[in-house]
Amino acid sequence: MAKDKHKIFEQMMEGILSGTLGSQALEDCMSFQPEVIKNISVRYRVIALGFVRKMSLEELNGKLEEQGCPRLYSRNFWEATLIYAFLRGLSYQEWKQVLEECAGLYRDSRGGGYFQQKKITYGELERYITENSMQEGEYMGTAMVTRRLEEGLAGAGSVADLKKFLGTNLHSFSTVREKSRYYFCKYLYYYLNRRIENYFRACRKGLGVDQALSELLSLKVVTTLRRKKTMPEEEKRALIHESAISCGEIFDEFNYFYFEYVSIDWVEILMEYYGEAQAIPELQKKRLAEVFRKNHPEWKKLGDQEVIEARMREMEEEEEHLQEVYARDSKTKGYGRNRSGELAVYKYVQGSLDLERTTLICFLLFFASDGDMPPEHRLTVKRLNHILQQSGFSALQADSDFDGFVEEFLISPYPKDLLMEEVVAYAKHQENSFLYRLYGSSVNYEEEILKIMVG
Repeated sequence: MAKDKHKIFEQMMEGILSGTLGSQALEDCMSFQPEVIKNISVRYRVIALGFVRKMSLEELNGKLEEQGCPRLYSRNFWEATLIYAFLRGLSYQEWKQVLEECAGLYRDSRGGGYFQQKKITYGELERYITENSMQEGEYMGTAMVTRRLEEGLAGAGSVADLKKFLGTNLHSFSTVREKSRYYFCKYLYYYLNRRIENYFRACRKGLGVDQALSELLSLKVVTTLRRKKTMPEEEKRALIHESAISCGEIFDEFNYFYFEYVSIDWVEILMEYYGEAQAIPELQKKRLAEVFRKNHPEWKKLGDQEVIEARMREMEEEEEHLQEVYARDSKTKGYGRNRSGELAVYKYVQGSLDLERTTLICFLLFFASDGDMPPEHRLTVKRLNHILQQSGFSALQADSDFDGFVEEFLISPYPKDLLMEEVVAYAKHQENSFLYRLYGSSVNYEEEILKIMVG
């Protein structure tokens, strides 16, 4: 792992595609104008290079992985035509003709028919996982839909064959990277299922039921379960099966997992770290005071320490107010509910917002954090690398600060302590932490894909 650990969270903002997408991005790259090309995402530049150098599909995917970019994805309609082109050794112009012929077939599958209602239920999540998986005894393995599409594309000899294959399999295409969505949902399902089974174990023993219910707040069924304590287990399971998932509560738990007692920016983390104004080094004290004066002109004539003490009093009042509204208990200092984060979780599950690599990793670490997982699905370095590669992303890279942190987190006997050390170290370098905004790193290609495919 790189020594400059405080930079790890900057990696979370990398890999986001530029605003120019799809065919237009490739067209810009093929213009061979350096000033235009430099503003295009690396992934599209590599694909364009593949056409110029007449790469095979295997060579192109290898080059994409070398650059930390996802491989071409067969469940994306647009990329399926690229896969066909590189399998057949087509030129860029020949591929454009194929794309034009096939574009009329495209329609938005909107997540393959799942999660179309306003609420997402536990039962529907279970159905999505089951229908997109192969059963391996009690546990679930990855479905072969993507592999089937890859094989079908390889078997399409002519453009007519390709059009027939694409038309027959329109239901299998998605506007998001389906594998990353699948693994997100799969580990969310495990996360919820562990809490459900803990609740029923507590009910059978007659011990710890209230605590188990408090851990079920991610499902909107707790009030009913509290009221109907004597209801038979079978009926309770039916209620849970039909209950809505609280995406807001899941995001709150995600926030709490990563930040626990710290606040949303480096200023508050730094002040938590030192505890009192007198303990803050003079240089950092001066910088803190400068920040606070910008928001409080009335503090302009106060000394640095007086400004910091005033801000500490203000923070205590703000914290007390937040605790009244959002706290889990009297000791918690987590974030308030974030509507944007709640909506992002909903869209990840629904399939209308794509998960980029870092977001997927962070949610998987969270969902698998308590260790109570089927042995073959516990999140080890090997397992995470398998998931990333199955999703079309690169495996953990030794020369990446963020990846190094993730690997260290997975093998550490005290991962939470390691996480808090990193957040505090990052804060001490006076840089805002990006983690609480990482849901914004995801990208939604739906509108762009529709423009590309149907004009």
